[in-house]
Amino acid sequence: MADSMSAEALAQLAERLEGNPDFMAYVLAAYRRQEGLSEDELAAELSVLPALVIRLALCKRPNEASPGFAERVRRMSDFTLIDEAKLANILRQVRVLDGLSGRPVGREEIRGPLEGLLAAARDRHESEPEKPRNENDSETQED
Repeated sequence: MADSMSAEALAQLAERLEGNPDFMAYVLAAYRRQEGLSEDELAAELSVLPALVIRLALCKRPNEASPGFAERVRRMSDFTLIDEAKLANILRQVRVLDGLSGRPVGREEIRGPLEGLLAAARDRHESEPEKPRNENDSETQED
């Protein structure tokens, strides 16, 4: 009975952490939403018991810009028996889609190659309206 109560308490804690981008609970919840998966379907996709997904959810989210990222992913993989490559791919997918949607990516902001592009697009949109193109202004002219 004590085991079931502690497992339930851990599951509740993981659920509360889903809103905190500094924890893997956030990453897993975002991934489930992106892929349309239930908690049980996520566990099946990761080829582990749901208890190990909860264990992963309680881990701190590794910073992808950190030199220790691969080592942190490997340690989480060992701790949860989840494939290391799958974990890294989930982290990257959530980061990219959160970045494109403007959601936070964690306390330590992760900067990616699209950051400057997105900032430039925002700046242009905010500062000047796009001018309509004239049919005669085409870049290539036909003879």
